[in-house]
Amino acid sequence: MLNREVIFPVILIAFSAVVLALIPQFQMPLYSQDASVGAKFFPTVIILGQIAICIALIVQHFVKKVETTEAKAIVSKMSLLGLVFLVLYAVLISVVGYLIASLISFTGYLVFLKVKKPLYYIVAWVFVFAIYYLFAKVFFISLPEGMFY
Repeated sequence: MLNREVIFPVILIAFSAVVLALIPQFQMPLYSQDASVGAKFFPTVIILGQIAICIALIVQHFVKKVETTEAKAIVSKMSLLGLVFLVLYAVLISVVGYLIASLISFTGYLVFLKVKKPLYYIVAWVFVFAIYYLFAKVFFISLPEGMFY
């Protein structure tokens, strides 16, 4: 029986294959960046990792062979809320930039999930600043700045 443990990974593999084929079509930026890696590097790594994880999920499903009497819904309420959060995050990035949007989004997501431990908030904020530092200072790759500055 096909269920969401098989359907979503297969759809994601197909989508990833299309994106992987489209990545080389992006033009080089008009401005020059002194980056140690090209603009195609990170999308390619993410797509290949995504395909590997999906293949592992499919293999795990068939190896596990657990019979469930209750069929799970293909789309859950939490997955739809996650999609809404991602769309709002993308809009927020275009308005205020990566750093502020990420801080607001990570904090909002933790508040929405009713996380009480302050350590989780600290780890989220440190992660955002670490990614910002890594891209800006190590890889010399510009992150979105937003429309107001």
